[in-house]
Amino acid sequence: MTLRTLVATILLGLAAALPASAERLRWASQGDALSLDPHANNETMTLRFLANVYDALVTRDKNLKIVPWLATEWRVIEPTRWRFTLRRGVKFHDGGIMTAQDVAFSIKRAGSPTSGVSSHAAGIKAVEVIDDETLDIVTDAPRPTLLSQLANIYVMDRAWAERNNAIAVANNNAGLVGFTTLNENGTGAYRVKERVPDQRTVLVRNPDWWGTPAGNLTEIVFTPIKQPSTRLAALLSGEVDLINPVPLQDVDRIKATEGLKVVEMVEIRTLYFGMNQAVDRLSTGQPNPFKDHRVREAVYRAIDIEAIKRVVMRGAASPTGLLVGPGVEGYDKALDVRLPYDPARAKALLAEAGFPDGFAFQLHCPNDRYVNDEAICVAAVAMLARVGLKADLLSTTKSIHFKKLQTEDVDMYMQGWAPNSYDAYEAFFYNLATREQDKPEVRLGEGQGTWNSGRYRNPEFDRLLLRIASETDLAKRHELILQAHKIYTGDIALIPLHQQWIAWGVRDAVSVVPLADDSVVLNWISMKR
Repeated sequence: MTLRTLVATILLGLAAALPASAERLRWASQGDALSLDPHANNETMTLRFLANVYDALVTRDKNLKIVPWLATEWRVIEPTRWRFTLRRGVKFHDGGIMTAQDVAFSIKRAGSPTSGVSSHAAGIKAVEVIDDETLDIVTDAPRPTLLSQLANIYVMDRAWAERNNAIAVANNNAGLVGFTTLNENGTGAYRVKERVPDQRTVLVRNPDWWGTPAGNLTEIVFTPIKQPSTRLAALLSGEVDLINPVPLQDVDRIKATEGLKVVEMVEIRTLYFGMNQAVDRLSTGQPNPFKDHRVREAVYRAIDIEAIKRVVMRGAASPTGLLVGPGVEGYDKALDVRLPYDPARAKALLAEAGFPDGFAFQLHCPNDRYVNDEAICVAAVAMLARVGLKADLLSTTKSIHFKKLQTEDVDMYMQGWAPNSYDAYEAFFYNLATREQDKPEVRLGEGQGTWNSGRYRNPEFDRLLLRIASETDLAKRHELILQAHKIYTGDIALIPLHQQWIAWGVRDAVSVVPLADDSVVLNWISMKR
């Protein structure tokens, strides 16, 4: 199929599915939500998409501050006991009334072994129902990040889950598919009218939503369009109203097109390369060089991040030396220093480590998750080749990529992380804590190291995380986080790249409110009549 035919086919489907009107939004993004199960995937796009369908006890406002949502108030009645009062009269999409039993069930489900969001329930020891509108959350230690964690645990209807054999999480990354993969029953502002994975999802406003609509959208057709040129063509032709992300090379073209605009901001997400530091042999069969600090440093110094920013990202990136960036609690500008690009030093380090001629390995990258993800990896392959490192690039769609990172040992890989808690601890917990399957000396909670595909292991670092998790003195906690930064950067546990910039292309008639985590909050979007 030619590009022109592909564009025509997609646009015809969009037009047939939903004629344009003032209250209907046609939205296209580069990838689809991975599942409708609210506890299956801790992937930002999926979580933020489902936030339009499901609600949590708390949420974030336009200034990224935690605000009441399904819970109207809360208080700490003991250091490890929080009491929450629930909003009255909240209905699920099927008409059932939400109670504290549903909240307790959802938190337990989110923390279960098959859950993809289990770390958001980390440290929760018990949920005790006081009455239909009151519950206590008991933690195993003081938990300063509890509210941020709860913002990512969506509430399901327990009775609905029981009726549909959906007590267990249908975690697609673990090969589990169930009723909740394609069906939902949330309390959110929108409900799912139609769902065809990787093709189209139609949302309609929930007339019984407990909240007050801030926008005027009554229907949304969401279409994943992987190819940037095809996505751009859909916007330019008038067949969609919003695309994200905008191909960087086309930002100026959209700005110059009458009736269109570009909305830009820096995202809190940090992209990085990970290297497997635990396996004895690489995919090539040779002994694993990434176990050697000198080799990891060589890889780091071989990557010209400024060239990637200038050429691949067209300036729309902020190079970083840390796993988290500005806007995340625990970021420190003084520590945000990269190892200099130095191919000569990289070659010398490889020779010192016993690899004067380099070595071969596989580099795994997504091609539809981050801005210019595949192009970044292509550029990195060329840079690594200059110092004798032969990277075989394996580029796949995000669903395949992330599943591989969780189920297989890979040599080197690209990953990105936007802390949904806006706190460095979350990034550390997922990406750097010793994986549960590697039998850590320090237990931090269910799901630790879920995305630590480089299998970095440092017991000192894990012990520090345990202290960070329970320290309620914010100044002391910040100092502990700075210590953690120094440990993993000193170990070269991973290679930070940059924070990408968000660019949305929208029609002038569409008013949007993007957040630094790239959330598309449909309830905040309005279209001129």
